[in-house]
This record gives sequence, structure tokens and C-alpha cells, in this order.
Amino acid sequence: MRTLLIPFLLLPLTLAMSHASAAETPATPLLAISAQQANALGVASERLSHAGNGLASGLPAEVRIPNEQLRVVAAPLPGMVVAVDVAAGQTVKQGQTLARLASPSLLAAERDFLQAAQSAHLAAQAARRDEQLFSEGIIAEARVQTTRANHEQAALALAARRAELQLAGVSDGALTALAQQRRLPSEMLISAPIAGIVLEQSVQPGQRVDAAAPLFRIGKLTPLWLEIETPAALASTLREGAAVSVPAVGARGKVINIGRQISAGSQTVTVRARLDAGGETLSPGQRVAADIDVPVRSDGFRVPQSALVRIGGDAFVFVAEGAGYRPLAIKIVGQAGDQVILQSARLTPQTRIAIKGVAALKSIWGSAAESASAAAGKAGEAK
Repeated sequence: MRTLLIPFLLLPLTLAMSHASAAETPATPLLAISAQQANALGVASERLSHAGNGLASGLPAEVRIPNEQLRVVAAPLPGMVVAVDVAAGQTVKQGQTLARLASPSLLAAERDFLQAAQSAHLAAQAARRDEQLFSEGIIAEARVQTTRANHEQAALALAARRAELQLAGVSDGALTALAQQRRLPSEMLISAPIAGIVLEQSVQPGQRVDAAAPLFRIGKLTPLWLEIETPAALASTLREGAAVSVPAVGARGKVINIGRQISAGSQTVTVRARLDAGGETLSPGQRVAADIDVPVRSDGFRVPQSALVRIGGDAFVFVAEGAGYRPLAIKIVGQAGDQVILQSARLTPQTRIAIKGVAALKSIWGSAAESASAAAGKAGEAK
């Protein structure tokens, strides 16, 4: 028997691309191997086991701040930055002063506000007086209607001036004090719109800025997003709510959005997850490796990596069939540690596949494919 086994052990390993194409068809060859030959080659098989929940691990991902937790603080009016009270990386509270801005435009806006306030006050007095005179029958209704219209217009003008100063960052308390004290401060306080971290400082003291020029960027770091570069085939099997983790830091979350656009180069889809726990040590822009729980259908099975044969971009297993093994193309849908989650409509829990000695089976398959190709060539020459 030893002399009979030598030809099997010395079979060449070369596989041509034509062989891979042939293997993709249902008519893959049955590799006839006796039990003694399989034992000598170290080939062993076992029944398939259902996958349960799969795991796609080690996917490249980037930490991001959710859009709704980002704010850009801009200069409400043109002016000069008098002082900057915070720096990048600093934690700030909502309403905390970030910088002070001196602006001649603020003086003009405050003056217009005071004039509008005075006009509105006088119009209100006139309206009250004419209402009283009309009730006593002293003046005509047309006059009181004109007075009412003037009062409404003055009130609208005052509201517009107030809104202008509020957009410039002047608080309601400061507006009340301005109306009472008639003082025109030329500096405005730039405050934080939300509590968070100063991600970026774009100005320095003494710098002149235009209206709407960005001064700071602030972000709230809880929770964070994770944008995961996921193979398109895997992304198509995912659903919102799938569990996500970053094992390196113990962060956990779930999928909240699955992109529809596939990148031209890497053929990946961006899957967005929200990290609800354990993300305190992560920073925006940080690159990490993420895991996603993969839903597996009833025809999904878990096999060791050693059971796979890869030819080009395709994957195969060797199915025990009668007195040998037949190559079967399968679809990989996930990974769980050193095991792979695969699917194929031709697999059942009763199917046995080779888990050891796969390299020897691949060599035999390649040799058989070469022989078949040579025979086909000779037949063609004979014709």
C-alpha cells in the first residue's frame, strides 16, 4: 500500500484559472479517495454545526462625533478679538464665555435698539391716550385706528432690533440692562452654545474677523459614532440594531445606519454605529478595529478556517460524498475568532466536510483538473 500512496503524495499543487472557473459550476469532480488513503494524507471530516450568531471582526473604523452634537461658534459681527478665554481640548459648560469681541457694529446695533425702544414706548403711550379719548367720544375711530397701527409697527421694529442683538450673542439680561441704563458697551461676549470639548480654536487675541467667521468648534463626546468600513457583501446582510463592539477598549453599541453608496476603490459600505458604553477613552478621528454581530440564516454554518480552500476570490470546502470528497463553492458571511460563518443551499446539518488534510485534497483536485484539461486538448487535436 505504501507504494500505491506515493503518487498521491507527489501530486503537483498548480491550479490554473480555468480550473477555478470549472470549480464554480455544480459539476465539480468527485475526488475518489479510500479511507486508507485519506488516513495516510491526514484527511479528517466532521458534521457541520449551525452558526447561531456570527461575528465580523477586525473591521476598520473611525470614531466620529454625531452631527447633532457639533457646534461651530462664529463671529456674529465684524470686529477684533480682544481676548480668548479657552483653548482647544478644554472642557466647557453651556453659556461659558469663550472669547470677547470688540465691534463698532455692535454700537450701531445697540443705538438702533434704544431708538426702537423709545419709539415703541411713545407709540404705546399714544395708543393708550387715544383709546381713552375714543371711549369718551372725543376723537373719531379713524384716528384711534391709525394710532393702533403706529403702535404695532413700533413694536415690530423693536422686536427686530432685539432679535438682531440676540443673534449677536447679547443676552436678555444684557438687553434689559441696556434699556434701563442707556449704556453702549462696545464688547460682546462669545459664549458656548452647548457643554462639551473645544475641538478647534480658529482665532487669536488681536485678530480681526468678519461676520460669520468661525471662531471655535465644540463637540459633545457622549455618545460617539463609529463609522465602519464594511465589505459590501457583508453590509447587505446587516440590519439596524446589530450589536457592535471595539474589543481594544471594551466599547459597545449598535448599528444605527447602513450606507447605500459603495466606495469605488475598496468596495466597502459605511456602516454607522452609536457607542452607548465604554467609549470614554476614544477620541474623534481615532482609527480602531470593530466587530459586528452578523445575523446568520438557518442555512448558515460555522467551520474552522482550516476547512477552507481559496482560489482567486472564491472559497470552497470539500464535502464527503460516497468514496471521496467533492469541492463545493460557498459564501462567507462572517467570522467568529478562528472560525468562519458560511452559507450554501447545498449544505445540511448532516453534511460532512474535510477539516484536516485540506491542502492534500486541493493538490489532488488541481492534478485532476490538469489531467482533464490535457485530455480535452488531445481530443481536440485528434479532431
